[in-house]
Amino acid sequence: MSHLTKVTITVYVLSMFLYSVWYFLQYFDVAGLAPYSDEWIGSLCYLPHGARVLMFCAFRYYSIPGLYLAEITGPSMIHHLDYLPGWNFAAMASLFSVIAAVELIKWTRATPGFFSFFKKVSFENYKFVILVVIVSALLNGILVNLILSLMNPSNSISALVVFRFAVGDFLGACVVIAIGWVVFKTLTDTRLIINPEE
Repeated sequence: MSHLTKVTITVYVLSMFLYSVWYFLQYFDVAGLAPYSDEWIGSLCYLPHGARVLMFCAFRYYSIPGLYLAEITGPSMIHHLDYLPGWNFAAMASLFSVIAAVELIKWTRATPGFFSFFKKVSFENYKFVILVVIVSALLNGILVNLILSLMNPSNSISALVVFRFAVGDFLGACVVIAIGWVVFKTLTDTRLIINPEE
């Protein structure tokens, strides 16, 4: 129980930090990519998806309570107008997309007779993490928009919206992974933290 509590707090704090940074960048339109209409079409660099991928890859199923808590409180605490009604249900689809991506990739890599959904996967291989990012971004774009369109018939969800969701999740996760890699590489190079493999 102590481990679950520590993981939940860690995951929640990191996720909320990324929500805050993402909203700051969106508010000032740092990349100049804000849509020119009021149509809800999704962010082109959604940083919180990076938290979903990294936290699930690092802490597996222990991360789900913290991630879901961040998914439902992040929008309401930071800027609830960016999210359509029914986001609480869509948030479950967002988390499911990451879980499904990891399990699908594990299944395709498993050898016959040794397959298990709970078998540990080594995430030291960055290609594997990028593959999780790609698959989860595609699944998230489809599932979240399907749920939101069912719950909000007045809002039309087009292929462009799904595409922007997938691209935004992919770019956001890649930015978070790249920054995380630079930070931890710097910390290990300066010996502020010790690499357990050395």
